[in-house]
Amino acid sequence: MAISRFAGLVNAAEFAYGTSISEAPALQVVQGSTATGAYTIVCAPPVPFSSGGSNIPVTVNTPITIGSDSGFETVTPTAVSTNNLGQLLINATFTYAHGTGAQVRSGTLGLQEAAEYVKAKGGGLVVLSPAWFAANGGHAGGLTALVAQKSLATSTYTVLDYSGVTGSKSYTAASGSVYASTAFTLY
Repeated sequence: MAISRFAGLVNAAEFAYGTSISEAPALQVVQGSTATGAYTIVCAPPVPFSSGGSNIPVTVNTPITIGSDSGFETVTPTAVSTNNLGQLLINATFTYAHGTGAQVRSGTLGLQEAAEYVKAKGGGLVVLSPAWFAANGGHAGGLTALVAQKSLATSTYTVLDYSGVTGSKSYTAASGSVYASTAFTLY
């Protein structure tokens, strides 16, 4: 079992449900649609959990990846709720139809989910590990580009690059804005 959080640090890779870098399984669509456009998918279980037992938030701020092969897409939910049967309802505008059995995974490899988790706890530090960078295609694009691509705008957490790359930096969001590099370098 991997550790989701330790000494105030939250490992983004552990919040990457349904991906190869996390032990947290994908959500399963139990009711979908045969059409494209805006619709609601019904998923089970209602809340994914990291292998360390932390609940992984699925919110309108956490993009999801759904489907497979030519129907694979990443979308941002417009609404997320739970029905009276304890199933997770995710509404979004989909390019493809996604029916029963489709898998729903983290759309940010756990980065936004970890950020939402620490935000709900009042703030914290989200760590990007070598495994996270490897799954995201490497470190070549730099953390600034990766964080900007994820549209993480909140002032209650900081993303730390723990990949061991020389000159790695931490990034903190200004309230309501995009991330900016801090003056501190992590080694």
